[in-house]
Parts: sequence; C-alpha cells; structure tokens
Amino acid sequence: MKDWMRNLVGAALACSICLYAADFWQSKPFAEWSEKDAQRMVENSPWSKAVSVGLGTDGPAAGKGGRRGASGMGETASDAAQSGRMNDDPMGDVGGRGSRNRVGEESGPVNSTTLTVRWQSALPVREALVKLKYGKESATSPEAKKFLEAPETAYVVAVGGIIPGMIRGDNESAKKALMEQSSLAAKGKDALRPADIQVGRAARGTEIYFVFPKSAEFSVDDKEIEFATKIGSFAVRQKFKLKDMMFEGKLAL
Repeated sequence: MKDWMRNLVGAALACSICLYAADFWQSKPFAEWSEKDAQRMVENSPWSKAVSVGLGTDGPAAGKGGRRGASGMGETASDAAQSGRMNDDPMGDVGGRGSRNRVGEESGPVNSTTLTVRWQSALPVREALVKLKYGKESATSPEAKKFLEAPETAYVVAVGGIIPGMIRGDNESAKKALMEQSSLAAKGKDALRPADIQVGRAARGTEIYFVFPKSAEFSVDDKEIEFATKIGSFAVRQKFKLKDMMFEGKLAL
C-alpha cells in the first residue's frame, strides 16, 4: 500500500511540475500572451539570445545581459519583411554618414556592448511582434493576419542593439563586409551565406537583418545551428538549440 501511495504521489508531483514548467508559448495562444510574454519572446527565449561582445573577441565576451526593447517592429516592401519586421520605417543604409538609421555614424570608439541575436523569421517571434504592435487586437487585426500568413521565403536572423560607432565606412563597403563574414551553419552541412542584408529601426536603436536562402533544410536531428558574423570589429556568435525551438509540433525557424 505504501509503495502504491508513494507512486501515486510521485506521478501527481511530476504532472504538477510539468504543468508549472510549461512555457507560455506552449501553454496558450499568442493572443493570450501578455506584453511581458511577448517581450520575453523577442529578448530572452529559445529564439532570442543576449550576447555581450567586446573588441577583438572571437565570440561572446564575459558576462551576458539583456538589452531591453529589441522588439524589431517593422514592415518594408522586401521579402525579408514578410519574415519578421513590422515597422512603417523603410530600410535604411547599412553604414555610412547620412544613413537614415545611422549604423555607420561617426562617434567615439565602442569597446563593448550587448547585442540581441534573434531568429526573426520564426513564427513565435512574428506572433510576439504582432502582439507588441496590436495588443488586444492582435487576433482580429487584418494587418496582423496578413503579416502572419505571409509566406516565409527565407531564414531571417536579426541582430539588435547596434549603436553608432560599431560600423564605419560607406554603405557599399559595410554591406560587403557583412555579407562576406556572416554564416548560418549546422554540423555536417555546408554553411549558408546571406542573400541579402538590410537595416531597420527597432523600438530602441537599430537592427541588422541577415536574410539567408532556404537552400538547406534543418531538423531537430541537427541539434543546433550557429549564427556567426562580424559587425565592424565585433565578432558575434550564437548557437540555437533546435530541440528547444519546437512550436506547435514543428521546428520554428
């Protein structure tokens, strides 16, 4: 009898722990997410990571921290916009003086900063962007519906928290450097190179959008994907664990 009771209590406890531990994106539809939930999705979730970087590093610097407000809201006429942005602000230049987004604006030297690396084309991230923009109307807005139903034509990775002084030089040379030094790779597969790179304004600061072709299919069996780039003098690397990126029974990229 004691063993039976012990097993019953153990099963009930395990069940309660599973229910308690369920993440909000697994336990309720996005229309029921709070603003805090949506903000967490775009800042600190399996699809979004904070990375502290310093000059001359080959990856994240010591000490990671969040950067508030990197919601990546924006819409443009590009295909990439259909995969992640919802601003009304058109894309600006990647670098150079006079850039609308001032990515290459002249300023004092930057020694370290915290960036947000986000899988912008993933459905839960796009749902979070809709929630942040439309609030209670996120489930009924025609614009939100159109945005979420737009075909995903590319993998889009956003790097937010770009500040003046990180990139210098004219637009053409800055974009060329980013194109050459950026990749998306899984072990045992050829690395993807960006087909395009664009820039947009986020809630705070500037974001760079790396648009990768869907020429390679990824699965949970790949275990993890690493995004890598070099923004000015800052080397940025972030790994995403694919088993944690399941959403509604599918791998959400």
